[in-house]
Amino acid sequence: VEPVVTRRQQKQFMQLAWELYRGDPNWVPPLRQTQKELLNFDPDPFYATNEIQCFLALRDGKPVGRVAAIINNGHIERYKERRGFFGFFESVNEQEVANALFDAAREWLKEHDILLVRGPTNPSLNHECGLLIEGFDSMPTFMMTYNHPYYPDLIEGYGFRKVEDLFAFWGDLSMLE
Repeated sequence: VEPVVTRRQQKQFMQLAWELYRGDPNWVPPLRQTQKELLNFDPDPFYATNEIQCFLALRDGKPVGRVAAIINNGHIERYKERRGFFGFFESVNEQEVANALFDAAREWLKEHDILLVRGPTNPSLNHECGLLIEGFDSMPTFMMTYNHPYYPDLIEGYGFRKVEDLFAFWGDLSMLE
């Protein structure tokens, strides 16, 4: 696992999702420009007061996983708790890869005096957050996450535990008439 510092690594970080979801009819690719801003690869106002460090897991030079460690200072100030976040997580279905990514993110946060970690947030609760645990047969709704069905196992396999449920609902608008 290595920190993302070069333009080439930024491209690899972004492109990995396209590789992992190739052929998945329900995955809706994010807008690339928006992703660049949310990852701070292009300037975004969120990072005027907050920090992010992205990490790539490589095998034989090829990306197999990614994660970002995020410090949201507004959250720290509001809740008086030095909590950091992980986000933008993508990985092959291998616990070893996920563990190495989470270790890298946790270590970076620890270097910044952050000992509590919550996620996924991409990059904050005002953007995509949470983890899909059912409904993999449907396209996600606006600003809702989509991930592989094995992600909950990878995340819980690392030792993270669920804190709360987030819900998305489908509805027939004609029923409101």
